[in-house]
Amino acid sequence: MFWLWLIVAIVLFGVSTYCIGRFDIGDDDIAGAVAVSLFCSVCWPSVLAVVVFIGPFFGLFWLGDRKREKLKKEESAKNK
Repeated sequence: MFWLWLIVAIVLFGVSTYCIGRFDIGDDDIAGAVAVSLFCSVCWPSVLAVVVFIGPFFGLFWLGDRKREKLKKEESAKNK
């Protein structure tokens, strides 16, 4: 089981550092981004559990927020 955790952590950290290098986030923010990616890579089972439990609720909230913004845009366009 340890080997599975280690392999996934290494792959996640490699992908996240590639993404940090690929996207221009600024020189001052690199240390924070690397620290967060290292933390999430090491604690990936906990992060996965949080995403599985909170993800559906956040997704529903996001869909409701998009619908509210869409209705707000339609009302403002109608009032013009």
